[in-house]
Amino acid sequence: MIAARWAMLLIAGAGWHGIVLLAGRAEGVGLATTLALGAALGWLSVRARHDVAPARLVAGLLLIAAAPLTGVALVEIGAVVAALLWCAMPRLRWPALALALLALPILPTLDVLAAYPLRRVSAMLTVAMLRLNGIGVGLEGVALRWHGRELLFDGPCSGVRMLWATLVLACVLAMVRRARPAAFAAILAGAVGVAILGNALRAASLFYLEEGFVALPGDAAMHEVVGLAAFALVAAAAMALPMRRSART
Repeated sequence: MIAARWAMLLIAGAGWHGIVLLAGRAEGVGLATTLALGAALGWLSVRARHDVAPARLVAGLLLIAAAPLTGVALVEIGAVVAALLWCAMPRLRWPALALALLALPILPTLDVLAAYPLRRVSAMLTVAMLRLNGIGVGLEGVALRWHGRELLFDGPCSGVRMLWATLVLACVLAMVRRARPAAFAAILAGAVGVAILGNALRAASLFYLEEGFVALPGDAAMHEVVGLAAFALVAAAAMALPMRRSART
């Protein structure tokens, strides 16, 4: 058996390149989350009193060695973080691992990979909501058709950041409640659903505002207010999702 602190030190040494990549990508929101992740891992290493089985350490080292073969920097970074967390905890908790991976600077990648699908789904849901209220809007790709004009769902309207923040909240709640793996998977699926619905509700609300159905002062500021209100609803819905506690402590 190997002391957890020494195991983490070996993992950090073997994964030095992934740590350098992480530091180089830390900017904006990613800087704050990376600092928080580093502080959390440091705190875990200080409090670690358990021993790590050699098989677990070897598995972590093999993961770090294999990750660069993918040629994807985020995979290499994620492998190092996952291996460190695996050694830092006596028993790996999936919510903690998911939260650590969400703390990586993944938002730029999500903007590339997930923005268009989320824009498409949000546009479809927004059209459905507006039609239920008797407004005959059409759908063209990721744009709403209204009175001969196209109202485009652009990148910031995709809801990527709302989805990311909702998943972070779901992971924190699952950690606090010590959710079982099956319950955690269910809460993640529910969080994705409420985030997408919340983004569509935000877009539908902005449609009413921008098209003059609702006259309010300070239109520019109201965009921010509507966004905050939508996220508050999403956060409340995510917190209300059912989750069974683990019988183990």
